[in-house]
Amino acid sequence: MRRCCAAITAAGLLGIGWTPCTAVRADQLELERRSSVSYRCGGGEQIKASYYGLRDRSLDFVRLQLPDGRELTLPQVSSASGARFSADRDFTWWIKGNSGFLQQRDAQGQWRVTLNACDSAT
Repeated sequence: MRRCCAAITAAGLLGIGWTPCTAVRADQLELERRSSVSYRCGGGEQIKASYYGLRDRSLDFVRLQLPDGRELTLPQVSSASGARFSADRDFTWWIKGNSGFLQQRDAQGQWRVTLNACDSAT
């Protein structure tokens, strides 16, 4: 309960909207695999994306397999249009319709597009 109240208080102080906290036991959480999509990007690279979420819809995320073999897990965050998945650190995966692009922070901390024009191949 203390964590819930602290989160509500912090959200209020920061001017962030909040969702009421409800107690959920760990054994009640169920993971759903929503879809798996392969994307072919403009330079010929391929990204595999598996979209997951908790059954209660409290969390959605993507598991990406990058062309170099690295795997990333990114939570879905708010977006005005389309869907954005980011931990706001190194990578952001944006999708809208059947297309997407990957951004990565450069050495100066600025976002730059590293894979662009990624269209669904499946």
